[in-house]
Formats: sequence, structure tokens, C-alpha cells
Amino acid sequence: MKNFRGKRFLGGLVFLAVFAAAIAVVMLLWNALIPSIIGWTTINYWQAAGLMLLSRLLLGGFGGFGKFGGHRRFGNQKKEDFRQWHMMRDKMKDMSRDEKREYMRSHMREFNGFGAAFCNDRKESKEDRNTTEE
Repeated sequence: MKNFRGKRFLGGLVFLAVFAAAIAVVMLLWNALIPSIIGWTTINYWQAAGLMLLSRLLLGGFGGFGKFGGHRRFGNQKKEDFRQWHMMRDKMKDMSRDEKREYMRSHMREFNGFGAAFCNDRKESKEDRNTTEE
């Protein structure tokens, strides 16, 4: 039991060290690039930590950390998704742009149940706007 606690503690220290180093790298990269490219000011360590946390929240979640873990997919599901993607790509290979658009719309309507709301033709919506303005 003590050995497990020691390994867990050591793992926590390693995680903190890697996280601190990543924050330092973000700060150094920001201070080396952003002021010379865009003209913004430099940032300190804690601002870099906040920037890293914010970007992680907005863009990537907290993959693998307890409740906040990303979507875990099992091997068979990945294989099935990969197979379906290849089947769709093969079907659409010889289609024109309009045929591809209509195929995707019908596919969305069929499988997701919301395709009709999001698949209105842009040309139709522009014509509708013009008739309502006149």
C-alpha cells in the first residue's frame, strides 16, 4: 500500500513538473513571437498558465483526467467509423458538387434527424431575403 502511495505521489510530482515546463514553454514562445509579429505585450508565467488553461478548456477539454476526460472510444467503434467514412468517400468520389451536397443533406436527414433545419440551400435563402425586402 505504501509503495502505491509513493508511486502516486511521484506521478503527481512528475505531472506538476511537466505542466510547469509546458507553461514556461508557452510563455517563452509567446514572448518570442507575438510581440514581434502582432505587437502585443509580453506575458508573465501566471498569464501563460491562464492562457494555457483557457485554450485547453475552449479547444480540447481535459482529455484523460477523471470526470473531465475526453470521449473514450473503443477499438471496434473506431474501426466502424473508419469503414463508414471510406464507404461514404467511395460513394461520393464520382459525384458532382450538387450531387454531393444533396447526398450529404439526405444522409443528415436520415441519420441525425435535424438535416432539414440546417440544410436549406443558400441560394433559396438569398432569394427569400430579396422577396421579403421588396
